[in-house]
Amino acid sequence: MTSGWTGQRARTTIDRLVAADPGLTRWHLAWRATLAVACVALAEHWIGPAVGLPSLVAMLLGGMIAMNGSFLLAGRPRVDAVITAAGMPFVAFAGVLLAVVVGGHVLASRLGFVVLTVVAVYVRRFGIRGLNYGLLGWFAYMFGTFSRVRPDQLLPLSLVFLAAVAILVILMAGVAYQRPRTRLSAALRAFDLRVAAVARTCADLLADPGPKNARELHARRFYVLEAALIAEGHLASPAAAEQDHAYRLRSCLLATELAVEELATATIALAGSAGLPEPVRSASTATLRALAAQDLDRAREHAHELDGRGLRQSDSLPLTSLADAADRLSDALGPRTGLRHATGDGPPTPAFEPGVQLIAGNLPGTLGTAAEALETGGVKRPRLSLNGRQCVQAGLASVLTLLCAIPVSPVRFYWAMLACLIVLTGTATSGETLVKGAHRVLGTALGVVTAIAAVHLTRGHDTLVVMVMAVCVLLAVYFLRVAYGILAFSITTLMGLLYNALGEFTDTLILTRLEETAVGAGVAALIAVLILPVHNRNTTAAARDAFVRDLVSLVKEVRDRTAGRGCGTDLLMSARRLDARMHQLALATHPWGGAALTGIDTAPVARRLASYSAITVRAKALATAAAMEDSSVPDFDVVAPLTMPLRRLTGDYTLRIDTPYAPLRRPPAPLPHCGRARTLRVLADDLAGAMNGLRAGGDMTTWIPSRQAAPRP
Repeated sequence: MTSGWTGQRARTTIDRLVAADPGLTRWHLAWRATLAVACVALAEHWIGPAVGLPSLVAMLLGGMIAMNGSFLLAGRPRVDAVITAAGMPFVAFAGVLLAVVVGGHVLASRLGFVVLTVVAVYVRRFGIRGLNYGLLGWFAYMFGTFSRVRPDQLLPLSLVFLAAVAILVILMAGVAYQRPRTRLSAALRAFDLRVAAVARTCADLLADPGPKNARELHARRFYVLEAALIAEGHLASPAAAEQDHAYRLRSCLLATELAVEELATATIALAGSAGLPEPVRSASTATLRALAAQDLDRAREHAHELDGRGLRQSDSLPLTSLADAADRLSDALGPRTGLRHATGDGPPTPAFEPGVQLIAGNLPGTLGTAAEALETGGVKRPRLSLNGRQCVQAGLASVLTLLCAIPVSPVRFYWAMLACLIVLTGTATSGETLVKGAHRVLGTALGVVTAIAAVHLTRGHDTLVVMVMAVCVLLAVYFLRVAYGILAFSITTLMGLLYNALGEFTDTLILTRLEETAVGAGVAALIAVLILPVHNRNTTAAARDAFVRDLVSLVKEVRDRTAGRGCGTDLLMSARRLDARMHQLALATHPWGGAALTGIDTAPVARRLASYSAITVRAKALATAAAMEDSSVPDFDVVAPLTMPLRRLTGDYTLRIDTPYAPLRRPPAPLPHCGRARTLRVLADDLAGAMNGLRAGGDMTTWIPSRQAAPRP
């Protein structure tokens, strides 16, 4: 019995990890980075003395290459990984060479940090490859400067770099390579688990219809959308899914999401009903609990037993919707069949185009939206590009950091320069920079305390020291996109152990690291707010405008399809693009939540996202229904109710959804009494109501008082 209980707890823990990390991107990156750092450090322990370098110096250099390369090569195909890794030794060598050239000139050496900080920010414009190359060059320069590398050591250092990269490529592109199909399977599993989490929250809401559970349900529904987008991005890889299977899987995921929304909406209605009989409430809760436990047969049985007879219409309709959604979700959450190839008899399947592009297995951040805010004139002059603004900020911040950090410690001022660089990279808006700077300082403060304790507890136990270091690397990489403070905490603990191994650790030294980090992070955040800032309100406005543009395009595509003019339009891809816009909107309006959008269930965020989420769901439902429509209804404008709401939403009262026709010589055909035309009109009316609800509830770029209730989705 104990063994069974332990096994159940282990499965539950694994399920939570999979659900929290769709595609297991963070987990695979974390353990591969830990493995790479360990293997490279072990190899450099022997290679360093063989080429005339101290063993510990070679291990530190190799570990730096391995850590940086783990991020750089993550999610890349094997050939691309090899080509990308080939440039790493040259970048590292260039950084050390520059340190040797300016060595002996104090002013030039210090200004080198300023120049390389600007360069590292500038090359971010070339994507992940440019970002990691810039950081690698900066780290190599830092090492060369404070290790006082001599010209005769350049050749041995080159051999150390080459050996580290060779080991890294063997691990990342060979032994520890993560196959695209494995990532897709993990993303689909996370999607299923998040759907089950929605059912669990629905059951909690029925048992306790309070505002906290209502907000939790809102957040869980959004996390389902996030998992679906990640699965959509993985479908773009030909090695993950064949084209015909990718189209079918996208359709299946959209249908499942709509069933989830129907389940949640029905639950909200039932939870708000005061006269719902207890047997009905208990049966509904049992259905939801069975779905949450993924006991699909029992969920179907409970769903079929739900009976709305004897209830008021306001209660019987939600109960019927709940039973229907539970039945459909029981089918959707069942085991998926293997990949199927298109038959030769049917028309050729067009190349699959995803609605979102992943970056290293993750959804994109707000960088593109912030750049769009500048391009569309959302930020006052001067009209510099986002990259240009960040370069100016990096130059000013690094100079000011240098001036403030040297009085604190003329020897360890590079810690402040490093904090300044890290806080300015990977962020797009002033709000994100403030949050990252605060996390950097707070994580470092906690890491200082832990480092002092870890050094004293592990002193004399080399095996334990290595184990703690490995755990620090694992935690730092895994929580990079979730909680940056944990990365700062882990790296500070790791640095304490490293300095103890070098025989330089003191409590004063590690406290100096905290002071320097506070200087660098504080200056970077101050400059990002005061000098050429890109505020979150501008980015939010740009994300909102992009969302509305894609919504208008989607409605026009639906109009063309129903009128028989858009047979080649992929409405499901357009629906996914609208989902991606919704995700960008959430990131922009909730910068303190990080890439994982933690805290999205708080009242202010839930109020701001509620109306936009409702619009997204109803637009997807309309697009999905129109995509299934085989015949057109040219005499009847299905989306006519949407014209005026879209005009109010866009502020463009000349907006036309339809294409003008010649005057009809006969009266227009009435609304069909059967078929999908009536369903499409009902869905269009629902979407119009959601857009009118947004207008009534306010906009995300303005503050909504807490006493003002957002319309229910």
